[in-house]
Amino acid sequence: MPDDVTIHYRDIGDYLSADEKLAIVDRSTLDNVDWQIIEPNIYGDWLNQRDEDFETWPVLGNKKSDDIPTIFKSFSGGLKTARDSWCYGFSRRTVETNMELLIATYEAARAAFPEWVSNAGLSKPRESDVPRFLSENPEYLDLSRISWDANLKQLLARNERIVYSPECVTLSIYRPFGAQYSYFHSSVNQRRYQLPKIFPSPKHSNLGILFTAPGESTLPSTLGANLMPDLHVIATTQFFPRWTWEPIEAPEGELDFGMGASEGSEPGTEGEILDGYRRVDNITDEILGIYREALGSDVTKDDIFYFVYGQLHDPGYREKYAADLKKMLPHIETPTSRARFDQLATAGRELMDLHVNYEDVEPWPVTVDVKASADENDRETWRVQKMKWAKKKDPSTGKNVNDVTTLVYNKSVTVRDIPAEADEYMLGSRSALAWIIDRYQVKKDKASGIVNDPNDWADEVGNPRYIVDLIAKVTRVAVETVRIVESIRENEE
Repeated sequence: MPDDVTIHYRDIGDYLSADEKLAIVDRSTLDNVDWQIIEPNIYGDWLNQRDEDFETWPVLGNKKSDDIPTIFKSFSGGLKTARDSWCYGFSRRTVETNMELLIATYEAARAAFPEWVSNAGLSKPRESDVPRFLSENPEYLDLSRISWDANLKQLLARNERIVYSPECVTLSIYRPFGAQYSYFHSSVNQRRYQLPKIFPSPKHSNLGILFTAPGESTLPSTLGANLMPDLHVIATTQFFPRWTWEPIEAPEGELDFGMGASEGSEPGTEGEILDGYRRVDNITDEILGIYREALGSDVTKDDIFYFVYGQLHDPGYREKYAADLKKMLPHIETPTSRARFDQLATAGRELMDLHVNYEDVEPWPVTVDVKASADENDRETWRVQKMKWAKKKDPSTGKNVNDVTTLVYNKSVTVRDIPAEADEYMLGSRSALAWIIDRYQVKKDKASGIVNDPNDWADEVGNPRYIVDLIAKVTRVAVETVRIVESIRENEE
């Protein structure tokens, strides 16, 4: 930029309506606006400028360079199925039925494909030939029976068989506080990234930290998980696991005795052997050495893991480095204060326990109003279709706005006395309870006709009141999270 050019800028604020923005423009002139002179930093950022020190600190994970110390050896995107309505569901049986149908339809197409290839005069069919085969055989294009993507077309072109396996049905975290069953297999999942070594089977437990990926427009957010994550739990999400699992390879000519139940180290610790895999610590030795040198030789990898989770919740960190966190994975400055490290590690443990074990917390004492005409012992009383917030008048605008203290559960049930501060716990663009409203509704996929019904989950766990109880529990999680987060905010001196 030429030296004699000056850029004047005025920030009118976020989250304004179009009318509010136009009103500001209408009453503004060149002379009465409080202009700010802006210049780009070394990264070329004019606005939302990154901190020059941020990228020099250890990073959560790095697959491109060894120049910066990393905290986690491996990390992964979540599961990308390319056919969520088929591969996910609140009912295990629904997922099984859908996948059996899809695979059977694929196999029928595979049986017919060789003759078509021969008639078409093709010696080596390619993926690009499959659409023509499907257009000439529309019975294999029925969207109520199958969902094709590039991967599935490639398998067909290579004449690869797909066999349904019930062992591939596993529990996953699909959205915040919304577990669903998923079908985890390379043949019908478009991308599995590093997940097979993080959750090689439903028997192999793990724990990790989800964080929104760089480039997302939503607020950077984090959430703990002990289930295999979807790619878009909050937004596009990266998963940083506490452990990975490596397959045990017996020396050539020897029998492998590591295929049975848990052996070796204690369950949940490094070296545990389970069904042919060994549990491996995913915190780097390098970062352990750095932290021990800075804080003391008694620092453990568990301490570092929970410290990271606490640090990612620290409002001061998230506010100061908001621009950086939108453009790159989190970097965390090596702590110099043992007291601060211990404070954040303790907070991280509390938060992780809340977020992972949300079904086990003490429910918040909300008021559940049931109409006199409804029978509380009737399963139908507790079925949801689509929940919504009640409405109230905004005293400043007179417009109807959400009353986040009252939730209309269904035509017979209303949940009241939700503390307003619960709405402050945000995960991306929604509060924790707003995620419950969004995900726990009956949805029908337009293409396939598949219905995903959260009431099925209540039936699976044998608790008709599961969803209304979940509202009270996530309210507790939200209120406690807000309390813990505020307790770790450092006062500006």
